[in-house]
Amino acid sequence: MGWFRRTARTVRPHGVRPEAFDSAAQKLGITLDAAQRQAALELSTVEGGVYLWGPVGRGKSRLMSMYFDALPTHRKRRVHFHEFFRSLHPTIRRHRNNLPAALDELLDGVDVVCFDEFHVHDPADGKFLSRLLPALLHRGVTVVLTSNYPPRALMPNPLFHEDFVPTIEVIEQHLTVVAVDGPVDYRTVSSHDTGFAAGSWIAPDSAQPHPQPDEAVTVTPAGHPIRLRRGAGDTLWIDFSDLCVDTTAPSDYLALTEKFRHWVISGIPDLRAAGREPSQRFANAVDVLYDRDITTTFISAVPLSEFTDGALLPHDIERIMSRLGLLDTLSTLAEP
Repeated sequence: MGWFRRTARTVRPHGVRPEAFDSAAQKLGITLDAAQRQAALELSTVEGGVYLWGPVGRGKSRLMSMYFDALPTHRKRRVHFHEFFRSLHPTIRRHRNNLPAALDELLDGVDVVCFDEFHVHDPADGKFLSRLLPALLHRGVTVVLTSNYPPRALMPNPLFHEDFVPTIEVIEQHLTVVAVDGPVDYRTVSSHDTGFAAGSWIAPDSAQPHPQPDEAVTVTPAGHPIRLRRGAGDTLWIDFSDLCVDTTAPSDYLALTEKFRHWVISGIPDLRAAGREPSQRFANAVDVLYDRDITTTFISAVPLSEFTDGALLPHDIERIMSRLGLLDTLSTLAEP
């Protein structure tokens, strides 16, 4: 079930015609299910904003793309939530913690902002969002969010959830909350041969020809050094330890995807041996690689089917495993 604010069925300044969704679906060769049609109807009459939530693979990001592409204005921006944070934090520091001034710089001339993969687990992010969302709404910006969580399930850590409740109430009061919860995970029935889905999960990794030591390079994608086993052309090779055990962040992964469109991540352990923080960094990296549609080869010590057995699981593990499930799974033991 979703919660809906009832509005007259007319196109608002930042809505689109309902038939735009049918036209986009026809071009993709798909048919919208009942939950997607309800979401499309709410997007066609959007006022303050829309919060689309539901399980993985139900078409939330696709609906956002349809809405964004059909908006009859150039005063719009669509961005992954990690990416917006990457831009906003240094801008706020430059403006001496003046959030309105930072938003003026980043969103000058923007009437609609679409955030994909909205989630809140970190208490520091929660405090920041308690300022950000009211500021966006106060500016009259239409906000569209996609999330795997209903608003009341944001910030699930019971130690910090109550502190985030006022922000949840802002979402429920000012955005139309819509459940996109159809019965089909479309990632499991789609055929993909490019981008992230063209990648593979290879286990074990002993038979792979790894880079030579003299190929290693150190890069500084977002201000601090990261070691690559190879970085040439549009391809990088990086070990799990350098990507996830060392202190890295989504801003690093986003910056690296701007130059390298093909990735190899080797030395991926059983998550039981990785620890909670490296596991969460790996999940964040998968999110970025999927969102940027980067073709990635994952070379692991264990098959994908055993990857999370008994592990200290990162947040959003269902979404991460759904995305990894798009990959070809290969065993080097079967290779000639």
